[in-house]
Amino acid sequence: MNRLCLSVVALAVLSCAHVPAAADDSAPPLRLLTEQKDFLTLEPILVTVRGTSKQVPGLPPGPGRLLRFDVKPALKPRAGAKPLPIEGRVDSASKRTYDLLEWFQFPAEGAFTIQALIHNGDTVVSSDTISITLRRPGKTDPEAGPVDRLHHIPWSNYVTDAFCGDTFDVVKRWPDSKLARHCHYYNGLHHQHKKEYDKAVASFRIVTEKHPDFTLADAAQFGMAECLVAQKKTEEAAACLAKQLNNPRLAGSALRVLNERLGAQLLINSKGQ
Repeated sequence: MNRLCLSVVALAVLSCAHVPAAADDSAPPLRLLTEQKDFLTLEPILVTVRGTSKQVPGLPPGPGRLLRFDVKPALKPRAGAKPLPIEGRVDSASKRTYDLLEWFQFPAEGAFTIQALIHNGDTVVSSDTISITLRRPGKTDPEAGPVDRLHHIPWSNYVTDAFCGDTFDVVKRWPDSKLARHCHYYNGLHHQHKKEYDKAVASFRIVTEKHPDFTLADAAQFGMAECLVAQKKTEEAAACLAKQLNNPRLAGSALRVLNERLGAQLLINSKGQ
């Protein structure tokens, strides 16, 4: 491998070096954030939880004994719920993303308040409360078709099974739907699961290029890098990882840890080429 490529690989490792997010005594100890307040029926309800003080231990991949979400009006939990694929690969992180549609049986429409709570021994740390609204599109609404096309929620089902092509059909027939960015991401995960790496990279790239501010855009960038590593395209994978250089959104996240691991693997691989 040439020196230029080695330099790119080294840069990728440095860019992914895991530095835990520093505690901020002036910030709330637990923060609950979402990039949107209004959701379509069946749209993933992505929220970010961030522990900002020593009162909050590392956050788990999903709610349970340590972390819970207080949703009002109360909802039944969804049986067999799974963490987001990226989150499930790291045991503990100070910043996490959760899809609440995965964990709770939300109705088609309604208004809800949500609060995150951490149970640390006898101490309970709570976040501020956020409010969200779910909207069922009417028959003449452009989003009615995309929503009606999804038959196999929760979205984690689409990682390993395309079923009747729900998400693939949405991006083809309704490319401008609010659901399209989610569908492209899960299409990428499905192709990656099937080791169809070129198709996976194409789906992930649409997410990163068309929706750079999307909550899962950084996860899509990592998915591209993983697929390129699997194809032994070391230079392209390194360049893909290097785009995360100094990305403040990754501080303390599970994705930061995974980027570090993949960067180290790339460096090892490059020395053998």
